[in-house]
Amino acid sequence: MNESKAPPLTGKFSIWEKIYAQGSFAAMGVAGAVGIILEDWIWAIPYALIGGYGIPGIVMRHLTCPRCPHLHVYGDCLQAPPSMTKWLIKRQKTHPFGSAEKFLLFLIAVLIPAYPLYWLWSNKWLLAIFLVSTIMWYSGQVFYFCKRCRVKECPLNRTNARI
Repeated sequence: MNESKAPPLTGKFSIWEKIYAQGSFAAMGVAGAVGIILEDWIWAIPYALIGGYGIPGIVMRHLTCPRCPHLHVYGDCLQAPPSMTKWLIKRQKTHPFGSAEKFLLFLIAVLIPAYPLYWLWSNKWLLAIFLVSTIMWYSGQVFYFCKRCRVKECPLNRTNARI
């Protein structure tokens, strides 16, 4: 696919894109955390660290968001209020992801949906909510957002229209 046939890339996200992305991600995190807490609350602490620090502290502050033109050019953010993301990011990055950065990104992307599964098996309703919201979030990322990505340095970018 050449750049002229690439999907359109816009500067701002629609309210529905934000609701879909943030709603499915929040439902995944809450269902996972509640499932762990109901079974053995002590194991919710690592999950809270993965989600509570891994996303804002690593992904947003150091990996993807510092390279995102949606934030720096258009003042918008898909996963959080732009003001929070701007507060987290201390400097813009333009260089490609290093090996350690790629590893951290993939590790967090795998741990968030995989970690709570052990504790969710005993609660079928929470497991169903968790799986549906996880499938929604990851499908949205892979089949919609990553195909329209403007973060050309991101290893998950799936568009040939590298801006």
